[in-house]
Amino acid sequence: MAAGIVSRAAGTVGAHGVARVLLGVGVILYAGLVVATGWRIAAYRGRVARDAADPARAFGFFTFVAASDVLAADLAAGRWRPFAVALLTGGALSCAALVPRMLVTVARARSARPDGSWFLLVVGPQSVVVAGTALRAGPTTAVAEVCCWAAGVLAYVSITTLVWTRLRRHGVAPADLTPVYWIAMGAGAISVLAGADVLLSTPWNGPVRAVIVVVLTVVAGWATALIPVLLAAGAWRHVRHRVPLRYEPSWWSAVFPIGMYAVATHRAGRATGAGLWEGAGHAVAWAALGAWALAGAAVLVERSHRRVAE
Repeated sequence: MAAGIVSRAAGTVGAHGVARVLLGVGVILYAGLVVATGWRIAAYRGRVARDAADPARAFGFFTFVAASDVLAADLAAGRWRPFAVALLTGGALSCAALVPRMLVTVARARSARPDGSWFLLVVGPQSVVVAGTALRAGPTTAVAEVCCWAAGVLAYVSITTLVWTRLRRHGVAPADLTPVYWIAMGAGAISVLAGADVLLSTPWNGPVRAVIVVVLTVVAGWATALIPVLLAAGAWRHVRHRVPLRYEPSWWSAVFPIGMYAVATHRAGRATGAGLWEGAGHAVAWAALGAWALAGAAVLVERSHRRVAE
């Protein structure tokens, strides 16, 4: 997910060589993870079923949907299009199966505690819209894409309300305030990207276009407002409460939203003619590249330390 979207962000600022390298890395990692996941399902079917029934883990399954569709959008043009179609098909079918399963999981759980991972319920379906608009050859699915995008925005509002209510009532311990909460911003950003792609792929006019533009502007503004809040939360966690700043896999939960914000605001600027958003996208694209490099370096350092310890 992170490599694919940061690759696209790099392309928006003209770093095409870096974009190709990151896309290649993303494809290789995706293939490896698909094989590993298939092996886990075959070897530990019971554990996978328990994960799917646990609200604390279940939403992570949508990362497969998002990763498939992000790569599909990146590979939509040229000779890789058939592969992109296959990725979109797999992502869309998985999403269609996962959404009702996650709703059942939440409904049955008595102690479900909404957190940042719940926003993956928005990221997955909206990524299908992004890939669908990139691969669409005609206007036949335009209405379906608009409806799916609107449903995703409504889901984003609902989950934001649930998570905010829980945080107000129960608070969150510093150790639990992991980078996973950055997905809240990423879900808003991908909703902006999906809406912008809908506008750019179909010449919507009149009230429909006006509504989409207004919603895009509001959601983009909300996602932007979340960035300083999330940065402050990180400072509160590591500076105020001295939680050690060391690598954890959830770092990638922050890298993906940063890259998504860069691409989304760039596309929103093109779709609405708002140069301010496009400029913001260019600036954040460099931050996304830096974040990906930092997280990647942290992985290598962590593994080297582990080998030394062994």
